[in-house]
Amino acid sequence: MAQKIKEIILLGGEEIIYEIEGNAYTESPNPLVRSVAFIVRIIGKLFGISLRTYIVITNKRVLKVDKEKIFWVIPRNIVVKTISKSSIKEVGYSQAIRWLLFKTLYFQMQTMTENIFIAYEGTLNEVNSMVSRVAEIIST
Repeated sequence: MAQKIKEIILLGGEEIIYEIEGNAYTESPNPLVRSVAFIVRIIGKLFGISLRTYIVITNKRVLKVDKEKIFWVIPRNIVVKTISKSSIKEVGYSQAIRWLLFKTLYFQMQTMTENIFIAYEGTLNEVNSMVSRVAEIIST
């Protein structure tokens, strides 16, 4: 898999296995809150501001990357966290349905220090695959 996130420095013999991009603007499944976040996102894009959150699985570790850019290309804030497999207590996904129509998938990972909860805009199979990959890493 080609490396899309240039801020990640891979260790010797390390390869990216899987990555997902989550919604960095809101975690709420409420359609009204998501609509407001969508408008904020569009206004931000007009002014060149973008926020992105990624979970990256390599053959050696799990990383969480938060990126913020201004003026479309200038990095503003970048946070890369390595999550050791011994600190991961549980991993899974959840699904929230609001007003019978609006479905939101979440990737969830509980570590010793934080609860990572990312709204994911992909399919159930993709988020399930990510959960399976993390479970494989922490079980070895």
